[in-house]
Amino acid sequence: MRKFLPAILFASSALLFIGCSLSKPQDNKESEPENEQPFMVEEELEYTELAKVALPCSKEMLYNAWKQIGVIEGARKRILDYKQHTPTLFLSTDLDKDGNPEVLLRGEPPYAAIFSFVKDSLHLITCVNRTEVGLGITPDGAIVRNSSDHGGASVSEFIQLKESHVVATGATHETFVIKDNALVSNGKKYMLQGDSAMVEVSKDEYLQLAPQQEGTYLEDIDGWEDFRKP
Repeated sequence: MRKFLPAILFASSALLFIGCSLSKPQDNKESEPENEQPFMVEEELEYTELAKVALPCSKEMLYNAWKQIGVIEGARKRILDYKQHTPTLFLSTDLDKDGNPEVLLRGEPPYAAIFSFVKDSLHLITCVNRTEVGLGITPDGAIVRNSSDHGGASVSEFIQLKESHVVATGATHETFVIKDNALVSNGKKYMLQGDSAMVEVSKDEYLQLAPQQEGTYLEDIDGWEDFRKP
C-alpha cells in the first residue's frame, strides 16, 4: 500500500532514514555482526476511514460531470481527456462534515476526481490523470496531492474544504541535489493561494493552514462501490 511520500523519485532517501533507526546492540549481550541487526521501523499509519453517505445525485449526473472535465495542465498545456475514460468506482462521503456530500470518483488508473454537491449541482474540486500524482484524503478531511516532476523536485499540494467550498490551498516545492553520494534537500518553498496566484510564504504561515496529519491514497481507502452496477 502506498503512503504519502515526498516523491517516488526520492525513495532512496527513505531508505537512508530507515537505516538511521537501526537498534544498537545491548551492552549486556554478545555482540552480533552489524548486518544481522534487525531493522526498527515505525508502525504503519492507520488509513483514513470515510463514513459513507447516500449518493446525492444520479449516476447519470455524475457521469456527465466526469465527462465534462477539461481543465488545462499549466505546465504541459494539455487537456485532461476524461471523455476517453469511463468512471468505474465511486464513494460518497462528507469530507468537511457540513451536511453536503462530496463524491470521490475513480476510473482506470490514474484517473480520479473529487466533486462537491451543493444546491443540486456538482462542482469539481480536483482531478488527476498522471501516474506520478498521488491523490488522497487526510483524517481531518483535507485533500492532498503529492507528485514529482521531471526536474527532480517533490511537490505536495493541499486543498481544505469548508461548507463544501475550497477555503485554502497551498503547496510545498522541494528540490534535491546529490552531495557526497547522498541525496539532500536543496531547499523547500512554501506557498499559499493568494487573490489570483500562489504566493511564497514563511513556513510558519504555511503550517497555520496546512493539514498536520498524514493521509491515505484513494486506492487504499475502503468502501468503494462499483459505478457500473445499477
